[in-house]
Order: sequence, then structure tokens, then C-alpha cells
Amino acid sequence: MTDGPFLLAPDLAGGPPPEPLDADQIRARLSLRSAKPNVSTLLGFELVDFSIEERWLEARFHPTPQLANLRGSVQGGIITAMLDEVMSLSVLVAERFTCGVPTLEIKTSYYNPLPVEPCVARGQAMRIGGRIAFMEGTVWTPGGEIATKASATCQVRRVKPAPKP
Repeated sequence: MTDGPFLLAPDLAGGPPPEPLDADQIRARLSLRSAKPNVSTLLGFELVDFSIEERWLEARFHPTPQLANLRGSVQGGIITAMLDEVMSLSVLVAERFTCGVPTLEIKTSYYNPLPVEPCVARGQAMRIGGRIAFMEGTVWTPGGEIATKASATCQVRRVKPAPKP
């Protein structure tokens, strides 16, 4: 694996539509994700598991004290970013990384404070259409309580083949 277009969203990489990735290639790409300087490293992303067929992804996040609010728990916007990450990745996994999936809207509901400790989040692609996907996500506290739930929509940006001369 190399730097460059491989790590870009397929809709930004240019060239022909990408080949669908298999489960091993997806696992490798998601492992690289936590090694590159991006939002995943800020959130402390660590892949737990995923299912291409069932369209879900689970990750562990390792928030740092810099991500806490004044009450000492993880700040709500950071939790929403964790949810955006797992929900978007659930669509990418389901589509085998052949498209880009920018989030269009997200609704987040907070139930319990999230301590600044490792936590688990799960994203689920509920429906994937030609241009829009619907997603849901949950973050659990280290004690197993639901901290936060979200629902979101994203644009499904597929690379169009170049026109033939």
C-alpha cells in the first residue's frame, strides 16, 4: 500500500472507478487509518470489527483529556465526530470503498456522560441508495450504558467512468 490516491476518498482520487476491496484489504486500510495524521488519530480510532454483508462497523475510541468538557467528560461535538466516523465507515465498508460519503446532516441525542476512557461505537448503514445513504450509530460508556445515539444521511459519491472518445 502506498500514499497518494489509495488513502484519498475514491471520488477525489481521479482516474477510473476503484476496484472494490475485499475484507482483508478493508481491514488493512482501516488499520492504516489510525496510523495517519487525521481525525481518526485525534479521536483515538481503533478498528474492532466490521461486516460487509450486514453493513456495520465497530470501533474503539481512546479519547484524551484534551477532548474533555468543563465537567470532565468527553465533549459532545467530539462524541458526534466519533459517531460520524463509524457511521460513514459503515457505508464505505458496505460499498467496499468504491465511493466517497460526505455527511449531509446528523442528529445526535445524548443519554449519559462519556468518561475520558476507552469506549466502543458502532455504525450501521441502514439504507444505501444511488446518491444518498441513511445511517445510525451508538456510543457506549465503558460501563456498557448508551452514552449517545445518532442518525445521519450522507451523499454517496461514485466515481464516474471517463467518457469514451
